[in-house]
Amino acid sequence: MEKRDLDIITNSAVNWRMYLNCTALITGATGRLGRYILETLADVDLRYNLNMRIIGLARSEEKARAVFDNLLDLPNIEFLYQDVNTPIEYDGKIDYIFHTAGPAAPKDYDTPTETLWAHVNGTHNVMECARTHKTKRVFYTSTVEIYGEWKNDEHIKESDMGIMRHLNSRACYPEAKRLCETMLTTYKQEYGISYCGVRMCHTLGPGVSLTDGRGFAEFMDCVLKNEDIVLHSDGGAMRTYTYVADAVNAMFLVMDKGEDMLYNVANEDNLISIRDLAETMVTLLPDRTCKVRFAPEAAKLQYLPFKLAILDTSKVRDLGWKPVTDIRTMFKWTMESFL
Repeated sequence: MEKRDLDIITNSAVNWRMYLNCTALITGATGRLGRYILETLADVDLRYNLNMRIIGLARSEEKARAVFDNLLDLPNIEFLYQDVNTPIEYDGKIDYIFHTAGPAAPKDYDTPTETLWAHVNGTHNVMECARTHKTKRVFYTSTVEIYGEWKNDEHIKESDMGIMRHLNSRACYPEAKRLCETMLTTYKQEYGISYCGVRMCHTLGPGVSLTDGRGFAEFMDCVLKNEDIVLHSDGGAMRTYTYVADAVNAMFLVMDKGEDMLYNVANEDNLISIRDLAETMVTLLPDRTCKVRFAPEAAKLQYLPFKLAILDTSKVRDLGWKPVTDIRTMFKWTMESFL
């Protein structure tokens, strides 16, 4: 992780001493979020002499070595190499769990059964691990998609809920996430396990996949290859984008100060249309000559920007969250990480 990203995460009101003499487990540890969580805990452990034990859970030892390199040689960091869909076995104590594992890319919806059960089985195994280890708190990463269809201009609050058309294989992801959120509440009621989490949308940074089917990833891939971005619509859909370090800053704040609930996390200042995002991206790397073009079917469409599912983040901001990374900076940093 770049020092600038670590500074963004740790420049907050988090009481890092809550992890004194504690063990933390991070699922999906080699993923975009898990990696940042693990590296942050490793840093604050040394910085504040916390005497932590940090456990990463990941499927591939080869990928873990590529991501973390010499960090894996620290005596207080260890890895469990397994799929989260299998029971988690660990002999020591586990005080905190950050559960970030689970397929979330558009390409994963091509195998909807596997995607659904990966979330449900994985979260069940995490909660069983928490129950048997008497874990203090479980953190869960959820999604804006649990809100279903949202067709008015009001920002979405944590208590809102839209229509979810569940008789559709594409619902494998949001319905699984909804069930996992419910699972957190059942384990709290029956076993007293505290939980918290965040619902995010369009979070990106170094480590993001350029081939998972998301529009912004395809745009970055085009710019990196110096190929024109071709839009097949008027590009009017407006979304928010959040830099990964800002998002992880929010996650640690919620783990420390949040109630037993899930908080909306999105940088509302980074609201931009698909068209304007594409136009911005082609200017970020000075040596590229690519441009934005419209496919024939889109060239004659009127440009009418409209907002899609914008989250109300007042609750997490009340905890002290202040995202600092703007649109141009986050995409520039992300693309530069591939150079």
